[in-house]
Amino acid sequence: MYGFDRLRPIGLMLGILLAVFGVIFLAAPERVAEFLAIFIGAVVTVFGGIRIVGILIHWQVTTNRILLLVVGIIIFLIGIFMLFNPEVTIAIAGAIIGVFAILMAFDRFITANRLKNEINITPTIISGIIHLAFGIGMIYSAILVFSIIIILVGIYMLIAGIMFALSTLFFRDF
Repeated sequence: MYGFDRLRPIGLMLGILLAVFGVIFLAAPERVAEFLAIFIGAVVTVFGGIRIVGILIHWQVTTNRILLLVVGIIIFLIGIFMLFNPEVTIAIAGAIIGVFAILMAFDRFITANRLKNEINITPTIISGIIHLAFGIGMIYSAILVFSIIIILVGIYMLIAGIMFALSTLFFRDF
């Protein structure tokens, strides 16, 4: 019991923090998507900068140093672009995800056609339709679809945070 009592404030804090993030995700999904795009841009920029510095520091012993330096500079510049153009970053990410989802839909439809005489293909066709709809949605309006996903994550975080806090306060099963 002694160990549990010491962890209760941490559990309560984590539950409240999850719920707060859930409310933020629900209240401003577009802003959350924009923040995530900017954050990813910052990570890509830092990664590119580290690559450039690392190559310059080890210039004499690095093989293919010119190519690696150019790659580092390109990564750095892409990161800068992502920092200042979060909407474009979201749209490009959505298009890439959308293309993969459409490819998955075609895979499901081809699989259903191949197995139509062997098994019940209804679940496979439904899966293909879901992939196709998601892919078209991502390509058509990535910001909207990302916002819907963020809202769903926000709902989950809010409920999980509340349950975590209640579990810590009342049910003592944390």
